[in-house]
Amino acid sequence: MNHDPEATTFSAHIFQLATASLVYMGAAKLPGTDKVEVNLPLAKITIDTLDMLKTKTEGNRTADETALLDDVLYQLRLAFVKAESAPPEPAKNEPGPSSAADAPKT
Repeated sequence: MNHDPEATTFSAHIFQLATASLVYMGAAKLPGTDKVEVNLPLAKITIDTLDMLKTKTEGNRTADETALLDDVLYQLRLAFVKAESAPPEPAKNEPGPSSAADAPKT
């Protein structure tokens, strides 16, 4: 098995989980598609996983890793609160308030 130790750093793992959380919050497109889907329960699980890693790796991280993890957790929690309080997006096939059916008749 050919293993590249540079490819699996702790920081890279933090970024992978953070990216997944952003995708679950609808802040980024699903990889390989143009679709954006919101799944807040999965976003929360991913944030909780990062928090668990923070607890379990206490005393074993570099100062840079600690700063990165703290910043990522702060940013993700802030984004989660915003996503949680955002009104749901209407479905693409539902007419919105600016549809022709709602236009004034002349």
